[in-house]
Amino acid sequence: MSFLFLIVIYYLMLFFPGLIASASICLALLPFIFFNRTRKRSIILLSMLLSASNVLDCTYTAIPVNEAVVQKIGVRAVEDGALKKGGKYGFPAILTFSSDDDILYSSSSGEVYIYSDKESVRAGDELICYGSFSEPSFFVAERIIVTYEKPFRNLRGKMESLLRERLSPLSEGSGQLAMMLLLAIVDDGESPLSELAREKGVSHVFALSGMHLSIISSLLLPFIAFFAGRKRAERIVLFPLFFFTFLSGFRASLLRALIFRLLNTVFRGNDEDSFALTFIIHSALFPESLMRAGAVFSYLSIAGLFLLSHRFEDFFEEITGFRLSFIASSISCLIFTIPYSFHLFSSYSLSGIIYSPVINALTTLYMGLLFLFLAFPVLSFPLDACYLAIEKILSMTAFSSSFENLEPYYVLISISSLLLISCFLKRNLLAYILKPCGILITKRQKKS
Repeated sequence: MSFLFLIVIYYLMLFFPGLIASASICLALLPFIFFNRTRKRSIILLSMLLSASNVLDCTYTAIPVNEAVVQKIGVRAVEDGALKKGGKYGFPAILTFSSDDDILYSSSSGEVYIYSDKESVRAGDELICYGSFSEPSFFVAERIIVTYEKPFRNLRGKMESLLRERLSPLSEGSGQLAMMLLLAIVDDGESPLSELAREKGVSHVFALSGMHLSIISSLLLPFIAFFAGRKRAERIVLFPLFFFTFLSGFRASLLRALIFRLLNTVFRGNDEDSFALTFIIHSALFPESLMRAGAVFSYLSIAGLFLLSHRFEDFFEEITGFRLSFIASSISCLIFTIPYSFHLFSSYSLSGIIYSPVINALTTLYMGLLFLFLAFPVLSFPLDACYLAIEKILSMTAFSSSFENLEPYYVLISISSLLLISCFLKRNLLAYILKPCGILITKRQKKS
């Protein structure tokens, strides 16, 4: 229930923010706390709704002063500054105040995107920007003054320099992919590989996500478990995972994965409750990051995986004898993320169903080789060869078309629904036939 509830909340936040922000919707859920038998679950769902309202308060722009006359704003950077396509440098930030040409200061809130020439902005830095709004929520800064720098930002800068030095033996394309997978840094605004990945609908594979934490964990756990035992190792490995998340600037998708893993490791809760609590904790710590595209895609994807992937796997296993997990995962994620992709880019691709399994496997292999290379920088050939394989597959022209309307998506939904329904009916056909006759077949009776 929490997975589906989160998906509904996100799309209400995107398209009907006034509904989520109003108190009436929270009041409408209050009776469930007192009359629902699963009272704990109702409280969790209500907390998610209140968290969503808090997120909207932080991210939706509110400037009392007319934007046309604003010449100075105070902001806090949400993510590291990065070079964007077209040579523009920018970063998302949260407003703290704004000022017009009459030097009238006004408290302001919400998210803006800053374009500037300053190339050393880190997440958490507090800045005063002089310039003007080019359009709503986009501010062109001619001058920036740093008023507060996040602690340990210099450590992140040193680690980035160390990584660049370590990766220097790799080919140019492979080095770019390595920096993109480790720190989400693309030096030239957007690499050719990123463009190809977007055309094929597999951009999510290269984005920082829980996959990165899983790979790091799988590499470290056997070594730590050898000395400390399995249970302690699962807790000890949280520290390097936290450090990796810190190096990324606490990117929303990594933060989601880290909180979720922490809850499952320390408190041993079920996945559904842990998922809901992850959203609540995330909104309490970093509410401004939850409406970033990376966070939205991350939460929608993981909810889709939990809701549908195992059902598709069961269907594929009955038909082919194989669970085909990668294909099941791709379809599950696409079903819930395509509406958001279409909302952002006015187009989407279904090619990910075909390309994701191969690219996912190759990227996982690349990440494993990359971490080994960072520890023992001896041979760069395996990494370069893996990169060339990824590039060659993404350069294929087959099944690369994108769609600018939702009809193909509706077809995907219809086919997926029919597959799941047919699998369910096939498994329970005998029970449905005999039920009108007064004969009930339970799972236990079947088993005996």
